[in-house]
Amino acid sequence: MVGYRFLRGAAVALWVYGLLGIVVVAGLLSVGLSTMQQVASLQTTLETERTALVQSVRSMSSILQDTVSSTSDFQHSIDTARGSADQASRLANDSAGTFRNMGASLTGLTIFGIQPLVGIQPDFDRSADQLQQLAISLGTTRDALSQNGSDVGRVGSDLSRLKTQLDALATSLDQPGLFGFDARSVLPLKIAYFGLCLLLTLQSAFSIVAGVVLFRVQRTLGAESLLVRNPKTATTNGVVEAGRVRAS
Repeated sequence: MVGYRFLRGAAVALWVYGLLGIVVVAGLLSVGLSTMQQVASLQTTLETERTALVQSVRSMSSILQDTVSSTSDFQHSIDTARGSADQASRLANDSAGTFRNMGASLTGLTIFGIQPLVGIQPDFDRSADQLQQLAISLGTTRDALSQNGSDVGRVGSDLSRLKTQLDALATSLDQPGLFGFDARSVLPLKIAYFGLCLLLTLQSAFSIVAGVVLFRVQRTLGAESLLVRNPKTATTNGVVEAGRVRAS
């Protein structure tokens, strides 16, 4: 027999279930909104950092471009200096040979059987030796400048390749939403989340309304039973008689 106690218990259980559902939905909304705000803040921070990183990479690429241009000019200057050193080395070498020949010619000059310039031969030889040493030093400088020019050219080529790589990196980074979620990708998650909260809210509201309805039904019926069962009692002579139904 289902009586008023069962109805009242069912109504209380539905109310408790509905209230717990409302509390759970409130907690989910609080945590969800806070989490979404943090995600939005993180996304904004990542976008700001991405933009700053792209600007830094492009600035570095611009600096490398200026360095490559300076390197090219420096290499041109080195090549010019190397050509000048080579020309000066050959000139000094030729001048040394000229001085030696001049010394020999003047030493061999004879006037009335006398060689008046025979004493200047050592001076010419010394000057020729100095010019020869200068030619060697200029040749060494020329070779060093040639090596430096090759090194500078190699550095310029490496810087050019590095600039190309930086430009490619800046292009790949210059895409909104690369480090985070954009609004379109987060929208399905928001719809699913708030849909779940709405479903729980409707269930909780339905549970509370059902509890109210059962409570009103219990108050209307009072102490009457909802289901009636005909009890069977046995008499002393073995005949089964139907008992009377009494209102409980």
